[in-house]
Amino acid sequence: MSKGKSIHGCVEGDLTADEDEYPHGLPTEIRPPKLFRDGGFEPRGGLVLAVKTPLGTYGMGGPGFLGIQVGGGRPHEPRWLVVTLWAAAGWATIDGDLVSEEFFECDRIALAAAGRRFRSITTALTGTTLIAADCSDDLLVLVFERDGARQRLEIWRDGRDVPPWRGSGQPRTLGPDESMRDAVVVSESGYLWTADDDDDE
Repeated sequence: MSKGKSIHGCVEGDLTADEDEYPHGLPTEIRPPKLFRDGGFEPRGGLVLAVKTPLGTYGMGGPGFLGIQVGGGRPHEPRWLVVTLWAAAGWATIDGDLVSEEFFECDRIALAAAGRRFRSITTALTGTTLIAADCSDDLLVLVFERDGARQRLEIWRDGRDVPPWRGSGQPRTLGPDESMRDAVVVSESGYLWTADDDDDE
C-alpha cells in the first residue's frame, strides 16, 4: 500500500489453483472485482448468507477485509460486498456498537469500562435481509432487517465512532484523496489478493 493510503486495490483469486497450496486462489488480473459504486449488483432485498472479517491475502497473511455475502439480490447468484480497508471491521459500528471480532479481550474490557458496547458482526448479520446500501465519499451505510428489527452498520472515512489504531494510537482515517466509494467492491468468489500500486517508483 502506498504511503498515505488506506484503501487496498485487489484482484480475484483464480479458484482453479490447488486449494491446499493456494487456499485463496492464485492472483489474477483477469477478474478484478468491480467497485460497488459502478453498479452491476443490487444487494437490497437479498439474504446475508455469510459474514467474514479475515478476507483477502497478500501471500503472507491477510489484511482483514470485511466481507458480507448476499444471495438473492440482482443478479440472483451470491456476491460478496467487501470493504477493502485494513482490519475493516474495526472501522465499523452496528447501531453504535463496536465489532467484537476485531478487538482483543483486554481492549474490550478497557473499552467496556469506558462505556462502549460490542456486538458480534457474524451473529448480528447472518440470516438478515439487506434493505439499504448507500455509500458516499464519507460514509458507508448498510441496513439489515430480521423479524421487523433493523440494524445499521456504518463506516466513516474519519473513524469518528471507533477507537484509534491500537499500535500507533492514530485515528483510523482515509487519506485526503481517498473516498469510501473506492473502498467497497463486489466479489463473486470472496477470494481476494491485494494488488496495490507500490511498484510505480
